[in-house]
Amino acid sequence: MNQEILTPAADTPKTGLSRNTLKYIAILAMVIDHTAHAFVPEGTALYIIMRFIGRITGPVMFFAAAEGCRHTKNINRYMARLALFALLSYFPFVIFISGGAPGSLSFARLNVIYTIFLGVAAIRIRRELQRPAVKTLLIIGLFILSIPGDWGATGLIMMLVFDYFHGNFRHQAFVYCLVVLLNIGILQAAGNLLYALATGMPVSADSYVYTIIGLGMFLPIILLRFYSGEKGRGGRFSKWFFYIFYPLHLLLLSVLKAVL
Repeated sequence: MNQEILTPAADTPKTGLSRNTLKYIAILAMVIDHTAHAFVPEGTALYIIMRFIGRITGPVMFFAAAEGCRHTKNINRYMARLALFALLSYFPFVIFISGGAPGSLSFARLNVIYTIFLGVAAIRIRRELQRPAVKTLLIIGLFILSIPGDWGATGLIMMLVFDYFHGNFRHQAFVYCLVVLLNIGILQAAGNLLYALATGMPVSADSYVYTIIGLGMFLPIILLRFYSGEKGRGGRFSKWFFYIFYPLHLLLLSVLKAVL
């Protein structure tokens, strides 16, 4: 069945959160997450809570980008804009994730706008190419290219899921939750816990910190359930705000950490 001909599902509210509102919520969650990464001691309760909230950002932005593919007037300019700001965000992201230490710069790490760019490319390939073998090979190539990106292949999979099941929120939510469960390794974490309990081995809470944080990826589904299907207010300001805010806030946090 061609998912692209589906009309909006009956269980999707006609009023609710616009794409711009979702983006602003995602931006707030991103600031909370990155503030924890920069300033809060790892493993503390505050760190876990802030980064748990931060798991909202990626999936909501991937959803908004998948929707943007359908609503943009010019997909080529949309991709060019993503490519430009992925490039402009390169050094701010590298500096931020290194903690500002010159000797620890990781130039192989790439930002989330890069991942979104690849996701948009994957969506275009899925929609526009007719030969399944060529389509599959090209998308696999994009998965490989996504490895150094923030959210990596998980981000591409989420974008493809949101696009493929467009108009059917229940299917989007179900497959998205499967992706999240695989991403956070919930079965492995549960197995390790049961093994520790069965053998009497001590259970280290530290080993489950990132599994707990990863559970925050279920939060976006609550928000997306109330997506109105509308772009929302904001005009050109909203269109450019995230692109500009992303590298600027990374630089600001890096400077503050270096000063403090």
